[in-house]
Amino acid sequence: MIEINTGASREEIRTAMRARRRALRDTEQASQARLAAGHILASPQYARAKTVMAYIAVRGELALDAVIADVLASGRRLALPLCEGPGIMTARAVRGMDELSPGAYGIMEPGRGCAEIPPGEIDLVLVPGTAFDRFGGRIGQGGGYYDRYLPQTGAYRMGVCHDFALLDEALPMEAHDARMDAAAMPDGIVTVNRLNGKPARRGNQEYEHHQEEYDL
Repeated sequence: MIEINTGASREEIRTAMRARRRALRDTEQASQARLAAGHILASPQYARAKTVMAYIAVRGELALDAVIADVLASGRRLALPLCEGPGIMTARAVRGMDELSPGAYGIMEPGRGCAEIPPGEIDLVLVPGTAFDRFGGRIGQGGGYYDRYLPQTGAYRMGVCHDFALLDEALPMEAHDARMDAAAMPDGIVTVNRLNGKPARRGNQEYEHHQEEYDL
């Protein structure tokens, strides 16, 4: 677990986490991505989901290649984000990785010809981030894309991160920051309660989610 000084700013936390990710060997990164993906694929939220919104990993984020492949192979609908402008993104239906091309910030994105999926039709959103906490807190890359997008959907919000990126201390959050329902890591999945801030426990039995907990 990375030590974060009390009172550290969001940017200081981003810097610390990015440095830790850069220190990983490629083989470590790939192994940790496979483990996290395995937990996602085994989760009840994934089993129930008909439409899954994933992401294309950048800057040391855990890749979701195995999840994306399974979504496509299982006949589910795959959604990937498309940057529409500063801080604004939409979810686009993707039927194959050949529909992607370099977009904003050099990230592979769906083409604009890919159909937009209404936020209300998404069941599970896999959310990248640089740091998460056990109270649903998240720090992303700083663009605010997910903070603006997630309140539009009632989907289950599952952050994806390295084990060291889940902090016991509450992250500095602002009122508009979107909180998670769970965090998937190589070591397992941690669920969180976005309303009352109860600390979460690690383990595959801690998946239960209640609709009334949404803070929309």
